[in-house]
Amino acid sequence: MIFFFGTRSTQIAAHEAKANCTHCQQEAVWLFVYQHYFHIFWIPAFPLWRSTVSVCGHCKQTLTKRDFLPELQEDYTIVKQQAKTPWWTFFLLIAVVLLIVGSTILSRFS
Repeated sequence: MIFFFGTRSTQIAAHEAKANCTHCQQEAVWLFVYQHYFHIFWIPAFPLWRSTVSVCGHCKQTLTKRDFLPELQEDYTIVKQQAKTPWWTFFLLIAVVLLIVGSTILSRFS
């Protein structure tokens, strides 16, 4: 039997930063937060970690969190508080728990 599993990510927050790009000096920097999750047969099982990147809208320079300048760190804390883990990243875990609870309840009435 073949099992398809792995990790995927989805964007959970976006925020326009009040900082200039380090490359082109344009004020068009966006912060994006991604939630990574484990999946089995492309069904989300449980969330793993979050990652944050900044992207310049002009030159498309992309920086990871460790490369953020101090002015981006301020915006990072704002967007980090706004970003919530979507409930559907727990879908397979929720489904398994409901199946166990449902089968336990049905076995008591049998």
